[in-house]
Amino acid sequence: MFATSSRPLRIIRITLSLAAIVGLAGSIGYSRQLAQLRHTHAELREQVGLLEVEDPTKVAIACVSYSEEDIPPGVDQAYVWQYRIHIPANYGPCYKTQRGLVTADSPHGRGSSGGSWSGSNSEAKEVLATIALIHADGKWMFCRTTGGSSSTATMPDEFGLDALEDLVIDVPVKPEHATRTFETDEAICLFRIREKSLAKKRNGDPEIDLYQGLVVYLFSDKHRDAFEAWARGKAESMQEATP
Repeated sequence: MFATSSRPLRIIRITLSLAAIVGLAGSIGYSRQLAQLRHTHAELREQVGLLEVEDPTKVAIACVSYSEEDIPPGVDQAYVWQYRIHIPANYGPCYKTQRGLVTADSPHGRGSSGGSWSGSNSEAKEVLATIALIHADGKWMFCRTTGGSSSTATMPDEFGLDALEDLVIDVPVKPEHATRTFETDEAICLFRIREKSLAKKRNGDPEIDLYQGLVVYLFSDKHRDAFEAWARGKAESMQEATP
């Protein structure tokens, strides 16, 4: 009698154990699929630059990855940074480049400078900004394309670009981060590259707060006068967006 009654219990226990094993296996399989989907989503997000615009009245920037396969023939070496940028309505994007001697946190410097200005945009828009350092024909060139405007310049021979780890590079957002939002009255540093040590004067003394390098800014045409005053050294007229 005891052996007869224990058999159904063993069958029930075996059935429950099998169900638990199947459920655990299914859970593991689902977790692996979910992890793979998340990994794929992260890769796609990095490739296209997922621009999340939570407040359309502010500037939003997301990083876009750049493949070495996109580098054209004839280029010996290239470093490329790309961003998707949400430009709010009535912003009037302005771009300014300072090349030669630059500071670590402002557009003030000495050397060559240039920029492009546009009128106020009645509607919000999205632009693709590309900043590249290209080595070809024995020279390093700087190239910028941003929403229809572009600029190109030759980098100084004394500014070494063969090892980026020896330089300081500032960007508004990194590939591993999500979209970053900025106020419309902020000066946004789209790109800064500079040496770690202060530049030297002709007599060998160090410059004051000046480094060999290059910087690119984005700001609104409504604050153009304030930006230009800041570039001339008037520190209280404007400030750079903080990380």
